[in-house]
Amino acid sequence: MERFDPDRVAVRSAHFIGGQYVAGGAQAMDVRRPSDGRVYAGVPLADADLVDRAVQDAWRAWKTSNWARCAPRERARVLRRWADLIDADAQALAQLEAVGSTRPLKDAAAWDVPFTADGIRFFAEWADKIGGDIAPTRTDHLGMTIAEPYGVIAAIAPWNLPLVMASWKVAPALAAGNAVVLKPSEMTPFSVLRLAELAIEAGMPAGIFNIVQGDGQGAGAALCRHPRIAKVTFTGSTRSGAAIMAACAESGTKPVTLELGGKSPQVVFADAPDLERTVRTVARAITLNAGQVCVAGSRLIVERAVADRVVERLAAVFAELKAGTTWDPDATLGPIIARREMDRIDGIVRRTIAAGGR
Repeated sequence: MERFDPDRVAVRSAHFIGGQYVAGGAQAMDVRRPSDGRVYAGVPLADADLVDRAVQDAWRAWKTSNWARCAPRERARVLRRWADLIDADAQALAQLEAVGSTRPLKDAAAWDVPFTADGIRFFAEWADKIGGDIAPTRTDHLGMTIAEPYGVIAAIAPWNLPLVMASWKVAPALAAGNAVVLKPSEMTPFSVLRLAELAIEAGMPAGIFNIVQGDGQGAGAALCRHPRIAKVTFTGSTRSGAAIMAACAESGTKPVTLELGGKSPQVVFADAPDLERTVRTVARAITLNAGQVCVAGSRLIVERAVADRVVERLAAVFAELKAGTTWDPDATLGPIIARREMDRIDGIVRRTIAAGGR
């Protein structure tokens, strides 16, 4: 894929409600490109009233459209058409994903967009396989457990893999017959809007998939507290996950699915059959998306007999990386999302060095 001009990539600074773009919000915030720090757009911050509008619209669509009541295979057909449209729009989506995120163009084109489409196809196949159970009873009784959609689900997605993480949350909920209100990260808010456009083009009823823009303290908290939201799914930090659980409890108990940050060690033993392959796998695990993934191999435990060789080869593999802007097709190491994240990482490194490398 060729280099593109980031200034020529058009973005829509809006919410997506009822199948169309919607302006509004109490205020807006600047959105910066991680690659060069330039402000390239503004994003409207949804207040509680606009969040309520999106949720109520999703609720009406869920009650009045045939999405939850149609044959499951019809939902699956819509989701598969959606995935096909994503594949057909791959070049534009890859540029849209790369320009405002930490994902190098090469990775966005080769992995993010195809994986988003394949993930939607995967969940589409579950639409007619989510069933119930028959409980053992007396012969003159019948006991059943029936699987039913929740209604309106709030999905709060992170910034590190905007398209993929959004699809992982939205697609299974839609396949099961739910409506979804998605809040993307305020740092990467634009590529998912194109997903919503393509969902409508694929035949999804307007209002079944809505998007509200905003930050966690505003739009995110309003979603979690909304009484019409029947379930919340979130990926992000452990601290934010705890805050989401508390906010959800304020409007009555509701199920919450959390995927939170972790610390992932990699262990290398002296009898590894292919040390070069092992080292490259270790390096990839920590340099993928510049280490900004929840399963980043952020600790390395090596058997002493091969420790020096592993460190030497790791240094050589790291030297092969080319840091660059996300629109440089030759870049293999993208940027850190924001200055505050760089400062946080720097603090961790300094504390680790001060502690003797532990």
